[in-house]
Amino acid sequence: MIRLSAKSVLAVLLALLSLAVAGLVVTDLIRQGQRLGLAREQLRAERILGHIVRGARNLAFERGRTNVVLQADSLVSEENRRFLDTRRALVDAEYGQAIQLLDEENTALARRLSRQQQMLGDLRQRADFYMSIPLSQRDQLFAGQWFNSLTAMLEGVPESVFLLGRDGELPPLARVSLHAFDLRNALGVESSRIASILATGKPPSVEQVQELAQLRGQGDAAWSSLRREAAQSENAALAEVVSGVDREVYRNFRPLQDAVLSAFADKRLPNETLPYYSSASVPALDMVAKVMDVATQEGMLVAQSEEQAVLREFTLHLIILAALVVAAAAILTISQKLSKSLEWLRGYMLGPPDAPAEPPVQGFDEVADIGRAAAAMRADMREHRRVEAELTELSKLNRLILDNAVDGMIALDSRGLTLFANPAAQHMTGWSMGDLEGRSHHALIHHSRADGSSNPSADCPVHRTLADGKSRHVASDLFWRKDGTPFPVELMVSSWGEGKDRGVVLVFRDISDRKRIEERNQALLEELRRSNAALETFAFAISHDLQAPLRTVSGFVTLAHRALADQLDATTAEYMAMAEQGAQRMGVMIASLLDYARLGRRGEKAAAPVVLGEVVAQVVADLGAAVDERHARIEVVEPLPTVVGDSGQVYSVVQNLLANALKYAGPDRAPRIRVIGWNQGGQSGFAVEDNGPGIPAESRELVFGLFKRGGAHQDVPGLGMGLAICRRIIESMGGSIRAEDNPGGGTRMVVLFPHSLALDSAVGTGVTT
Repeated sequence: MIRLSAKSVLAVLLALLSLAVAGLVVTDLIRQGQRLGLAREQLRAERILGHIVRGARNLAFERGRTNVVLQADSLVSEENRRFLDTRRALVDAEYGQAIQLLDEENTALARRLSRQQQMLGDLRQRADFYMSIPLSQRDQLFAGQWFNSLTAMLEGVPESVFLLGRDGELPPLARVSLHAFDLRNALGVESSRIASILATGKPPSVEQVQELAQLRGQGDAAWSSLRREAAQSENAALAEVVSGVDREVYRNFRPLQDAVLSAFADKRLPNETLPYYSSASVPALDMVAKVMDVATQEGMLVAQSEEQAVLREFTLHLIILAALVVAAAAILTISQKLSKSLEWLRGYMLGPPDAPAEPPVQGFDEVADIGRAAAAMRADMREHRRVEAELTELSKLNRLILDNAVDGMIALDSRGLTLFANPAAQHMTGWSMGDLEGRSHHALIHHSRADGSSNPSADCPVHRTLADGKSRHVASDLFWRKDGTPFPVELMVSSWGEGKDRGVVLVFRDISDRKRIEERNQALLEELRRSNAALETFAFAISHDLQAPLRTVSGFVTLAHRALADQLDATTAEYMAMAEQGAQRMGVMIASLLDYARLGRRGEKAAAPVVLGEVVAQVVADLGAAVDERHARIEVVEPLPTVVGDSGQVYSVVQNLLANALKYAGPDRAPRIRVIGWNQGGQSGFAVEDNGPGIPAESRELVFGLFKRGGAHQDVPGLGMGLAICRRIIESMGGSIRAEDNPGGGTRMVVLFPHSLALDSAVGTGVTT
């Protein structure tokens, strides 16, 4: 008699059971793999369907807008050009992605879409040509050919969708997309026909009215089918968007269509204009298009959900199969491992303290697992206590920072109620934390303006940040203390959290001292302005009053020189001539000083555009004699900016700069002068470049002073007033002037105007002398 151990019998039974279960799992795994392939194929079909439907929707927009432009009297506008370019790009992108997703089983659909794209490209080339020429030169039959060809393409969309189906089955919610597409197509054709009739300015023919009635019937039939399919789908998103179609199309847009069709039936044009009708049709068409989008999205969600469910089942069966394989292999040795583990457990529990702490066989001893779990738990608890201690220290540090911060800090919840205020905030406002906590920050601290009027919460930066989550910096605002006194603050508002849980942190500081300093500085500035005005008046008076006695001295010296000319020796005659020249030079200096003072006293003239190119041309013409004498060349680089100011003062600046460039070029070289300008990057200006000896770096600021000249120019006539006058004029306009090295040698005088004085237009004269 054969004797079998219980362990052997148990192992055989478990092995047979494992093999049976594994066979069932493998069979079901194969079936689940087939389901997974079908689910992925369905998801791919949904994606292709989405691309085709979106491409067809944009193709319908392109068809309608191109048809209207082809029948209009005018050429295609820039707005229509941008619209068509955008729609074409979307059509090509959607169909291109659909073709990329098609596999070998969809060869017919791929060829169909490729031929359609090629035909569409040819039609677009012809349409672009005809839209760019007058209506009288266009092929009058092409508009109909265009519309009918694209209509045929759009009517082929349902067939393309059916080609995606497997064994005659369409993707989920595909019928909803098709009915919505039919409704969109019928509504779009009807709207396009009406727009074309309105564009001609003539009542429609009987055939056109009949066509519109036929399109109305097609649209109503598609609408009925759409509502039925949407209701059967029991999809909440579809139900909502179909309700929107009922509102936009049949309650808002349909009355306008009925009024237009009624006028057409009476053989007259309606009161509604083409732009009004076109703009009114957009929401209706967009809402129907939205049905297609939602149906496609929901279909993809259904397909993705199915794929994920099948994938989960497939993965689960793989896991089960792997577990069974592992279990079958483990059954053969489990008895031995269990015996060894039990022997270890007995020795560990009853043996000496130095017994091994680990069983000889790892991984199958529940007791050892419990021991390892307890050890891991003890390690986790130690780590938890360590992290808790670090958080406690960090909390103390944060509290220390908040308590000792100079700036006030207040935290508010989503309703604007105070959660926290640091000691600085409590000290500045006079409100304690007990007063502030749970109460409205705006009502307590920010309730009023400086004049005592109410400060609406809508204007409060804190409430605006609560609404939009954007950080804000306010350089100057007003807070109110508990005792009712205001104080100025600078504040920064930042948000934390999102949505309904959004709160804000407000950091502010008292700027009372800064305000007092600003007010004092403003008073000093006003005093400085008054002092400068007085100095200008004094300089003007002195310069004006010195002219009369100087003319007397000069006149009498000249008369004496003439009267005694025959009686004077050579030395005395030279002294008399030097006295005359000194008096004349003093007169020129006083006249220049008087002009300089007048710049500050001259009344404000009405600002007017000054074309800098024309001013430069006039100055070049006025300096013609000096230019010819020096054999100079003046190049004006186009364009020069147009500025706003006093044309006489701008002329004086340009005349001084060009005259200096001619005068200081040196006797041994022909002056080469270049005038360039710019108006870009928020800045306008011009520069005068010469090939003279240049100005030393240490003298480039000195030359703008009164009676100052840079370098050694004793042999060149001049008083050193020109650049001082230039700077005074430019600075009175809010600009600046400076001297630089010219990269090609010489001096470069740069004049900058503030952007507010510069106009967008620029004029160049092309002057070259």
